[in-house]
Amino acid sequence: MLAEYGRVFSSVEVDSSYYATPAASTVEGWRRRSPDEFRFALKTPSEVTHVRRVRDADAPFAEFVDRVRLLGPKAGAILMQFPPDFDPNPDNKDALFRFMRTQLPNDIRTALELRDPDWYDDDLFALARENEFAIAVTEGSYADLALAGRSADELARQPPVDIAYLRWLGDRSLTRFDRVQRDRTTSLDVWERLIRSLRRGVRDIYGYVNNHYQGHSPATVRAVLARLGEEVPPETTMPRLF
Repeated sequence: MLAEYGRVFSSVEVDSSYYATPAASTVEGWRRRSPDEFRFALKTPSEVTHVRRVRDADAPFAEFVDRVRLLGPKAGAILMQFPPDFDPNPDNKDALFRFMRTQLPNDIRTALELRDPDWYDDDLFALARENEFAIAVTEGSYADLALAGRSADELARQPPVDIAYLRWLGDRSLTRFDRVQRDRTTSLDVWERLIRSLRRGVRDIYGYVNNHYQGHSPATVRAVLARLGEEVPPETTMPRLF
């Protein structure tokens, strides 16, 4: 399905890397089977973010980054997503700030997602600017739209890096993914405004949609692109059989 996906969309966020660093042969296969302009974003393994919580995690993170480099120019970004119980207590803050200052690759963009809203203060945005990483702007069960709006507004005023990283995670109580089940008009109104604002300060915007957001993620992508006046990808490039 990757080749088909690459004919419709320009990027994908790889979730499987969260569970383990992918094999070199797997990454090289992704590179071969995707279009030249395609970009991959990979989630950092949970060993780094959830198990070690960036303590004594330099070696496994370096191994992961080296594996991502096998994508060559198709390596778009690395996402470091932390659990909601990773709060900004002094120990966690010291560990995270040390890691972000010393371990980030300079040849691949990094985005940081923190699910405790208490992290989002002047210190965090200053750290992002000093070390040139993106702060992921997320809407979901751990990050409501108001928090996403505050984060995006701050980043639009002074982006720390030349990309933005957006995630729509939505309502995980949804179990059917064949149709739109919730009216997201108000939410998409806010996201449209935020994206238009972010566009003035960044080169690329990486945006990824979970099926739980609207029940069917490609439909949400098409809705967002239509609002922005962008070319809307087809539902499929495969011929229909009648």
